Amino acid sequence: MRLRIRHTLTARFDEPVSLVQRSLRMSPRTFNGQYVRAWRIEVDHDCRQNRSTDAFGNTTHEFTLTGAIRAVSIVAAGEVEVDDTAGVLKGTLGDRMPPAVYLRETPATALDADIRALARAARTGSDGNDLDACHRLMHLMHERIEPQPASLDERVNVGGATAAACLAAGQGTPTAIAHLFVAAARSLLIPARYVSGYICRGSDRDAGDAAHAWAEALIPGLGWVGFDAENDTCPTDAYIRVASALDQSGGAFVRGADRGGPPTLEVAITAEPLAV
Repeated sequence: MRLRIRHTLTARFDEPVSLVQRSLRMSPRTFNGQYVRAWRIEVDHDCRQNRSTDAFGNTTHEFTLTGAIRAVSIVAAGEVEVDDTAGVLKGTLGDRMPPAVYLRETPATALDADIRALARAARTGSDGNDLDACHRLMHLMHERIEPQPASLDERVNVGGATAAACLAAGQGTPTAIAHLFVAAARSLLIPARYVSGYICRGSDRDAGDAAHAWAEALIPGLGWVGFDAENDTCPTDAYIRVASALDQSGGAFVRGADRGGPPTLEVAITAEPLAV
């Protein structure tokens, strides 16, 4: 499937600020099964975007603005062609982290007794191998966790969604659900990571809320495999993978700092299927 994405983020300030710094992870990468046909990032100020690749293999763009700044708008847009690989990542993404790093606990993926119990239930109900345990975990979470729309913070920066709070409440945003899967998989000693990206749902949400999050687990013999517990499926050709990290703090679309008052944020993320 070929998808056209347009991701617009605007920050407006009640009083001009003197400094705006942004670190963006808004550029998908080409690998086997995902082909970036065209992509651009535009900032409505004259600035230099410093492009690099972080330790997780994500493409990053960083810029700094100075002066009396009342607003800044960022647009990431392009076309990406995606194959359905049943969630299996093929080819290299430039991730330099050893697998053991993805067993590390973070504040967003901290374990508690309930998460450990969920993970044990997934392992017990499986045939014993890691792939089946992850599928079982995905199904259990889909049954137990009621999906909630992403908060504005999660869509434009880093929210406070944690695995433990998601399971305790029995509901969660895509980020919270991804954190819960990652935490539970790690408790089974399966390396797992958080993934941010876009999804074409075929619904009204595609006209403004096409951002999504899911998880990936490292499966012996297969490599990294995606699991979307919210939708109870492995990623298909309706998913565009953008960035990954230990949790959302390292994989968010935008991180930044301003010298002055907090901004009012506006965001719109659209996904449109195209004829090939």
